[in-house]
Amino acid sequence: MKSILPAWLTLIAPLAALIGAAGCASTTGDLAAMKNSAAKHEAAPLPASIVKSPREPRGSTVIVLAGGEQPDSEQVPKRSAAGTEADSGEKSLEKRIQVPRDLPGAEVPRLNLPLRTGNEQAYETAIRTLFPSLSDAPPMNVDEAAAATRKMTLFELEQTALANSPLIAQARADVTSAVGSAIQAGTAPNPTIGYEADTVGSAGTRNYQGVFATQLIKTAGKLQVAQAIENVDLMNAQLALRQARFDLLTQVRRQYFALLVAREAIRINEAIVKFTHELYRIHVDQVSQEVAAPYEPMQLRTFAVMARGELVKARNNYVIAWKQLTATLNSPEMPLADLVDSPGIPVPQLDYDSAVAHVLSVHTEAQTSRNMPIRASLDLRLAEITPIPDISIYGAIQRDFTTPGLGRTSYNTQVGMPFPIFDRNKGNILSAKGALLRATQEVTRVENDLRSRLADAFGRFETNRYLVDTQRKQILPDSVRTYRGTYEQHIQAPKDVGFADVIVAQQNLLNSVSAYLGSLSGQWNAFVDIANLLQVENLQELQLKLQEQDAPPAPEPLQGKTDKQDDMSAMLEELLSDGEKR
Repeated sequence: MKSILPAWLTLIAPLAALIGAAGCASTTGDLAAMKNSAAKHEAAPLPASIVKSPREPRGSTVIVLAGGEQPDSEQVPKRSAAGTEADSGEKSLEKRIQVPRDLPGAEVPRLNLPLRTGNEQAYETAIRTLFPSLSDAPPMNVDEAAAATRKMTLFELEQTALANSPLIAQARADVTSAVGSAIQAGTAPNPTIGYEADTVGSAGTRNYQGVFATQLIKTAGKLQVAQAIENVDLMNAQLALRQARFDLLTQVRRQYFALLVAREAIRINEAIVKFTHELYRIHVDQVSQEVAAPYEPMQLRTFAVMARGELVKARNNYVIAWKQLTATLNSPEMPLADLVDSPGIPVPQLDYDSAVAHVLSVHTEAQTSRNMPIRASLDLRLAEITPIPDISIYGAIQRDFTTPGLGRTSYNTQVGMPFPIFDRNKGNILSAKGALLRATQEVTRVENDLRSRLADAFGRFETNRYLVDTQRKQILPDSVRTYRGTYEQHIQAPKDVGFADVIVAQQNLLNSVSAYLGSLSGQWNAFVDIANLLQVENLQELQLKLQEQDAPPAPEPLQGKTDKQDDMSAMLEELLSDGEKR
């Protein structure tokens, strides 16, 4: 048996050397190919069939079907001028105006009122049937017991969210986890202690009996570098906790101002509903007196019903916004409350250049990006020192029982380390270098992204701030006065100012109100986005004059109250009610 083993070894050794040489050559070639960054990858040319050539010139009058086929000349109907005149002669203009049957409402009969002379009762019955009284808008979808009984400030809502939100609890747990990882990364490996018996029973004795201990000694400061990497992760976890706080505050603020805008929409639409209902009733009286055409009140009724729909929408938006806010606060059972602030509070003017400098300096994303090159350089350092061998120490103390009656104590000692011949961690070192280069560029990318987001928020804020100011001071008052004057002139001189002019003026008023509410919402959304990028703990740091808890109470839209205050809804109600008195 002893003679066979050397023969096998002599056969296996050359074969193993051949396989190893082939593998090394293959690996070397692959590495050379991967490192050849100058290799060009040419894009495949686009097939010519992607761009279709037009079947007919742009000026052609021939209709090209969807599938590209040309219509059959026999299928194209031909009509002569004589035939057209004959058809026109056969049908009057009124009979040719046919509402498509698929249009909702096309099944209603034509509007015909009986003659009033000699038939007063039938005429009045027809008026009541065609022009019924408009019902009030349905109430808000809340219980009476849940009506707003207390006023809440933005600060109270923010503190409630910070105390209850699971997002903050999760971020704090991540910080605790990062602390544990940093502690563990710098901990040296434990020694191994055990019992050892050697060559027991070989000579009919107990031979060697004793204990041993082994210890792995990490060299080249690997533990310190690994702990430094985890410390960077800990700093990033703390920044993530701070980012989670501002993200939560941003959600609360956005929903807070959404509630304010929804409350303003309720008050404005309540005034419009009241006004449009009264105009409808006035026009019905004019039809009853045969002063106006029967179709005119129906157009006004359409606007009145649309205004009532906008009121229902605003009320539902208020309730939905409150439910979303309570979900953010992690207090879904919190009863409906009112807010102390008004959406018409003046907003401050902000400087973009100062804001950019502040954001790039203190924003958590910018700080995290600046930490990443530090972490990447530590990863590279760890990859470089990983091939440095760690020292393994072994020691054993044994009692020698090989000679009966002559017990002696002996010891064994081993000191060893891996020899880095084949694996020198070059692949991980190259990977760490690439990660370091990427992390260095990440700083610039994050800064540019923050600049872009801040510019977008500033653009939306300045635009909507200007629109809100002009709509509040000029557009809405002018629209109300224009509508009121047009209607009064239509009553006094219907031949000069037709009913169509009244409809146009009313449509312009409704569009102006809708545009104002949209600009108001856009202004506050942009302001909250700017505050989020600036990462301010309190909006009063931006000199926004928010009210405190002991401030005068805000209007209560849930009760339908319309106190005279310096806001847009009160101004609209005053102008519209002034028009009714005239």
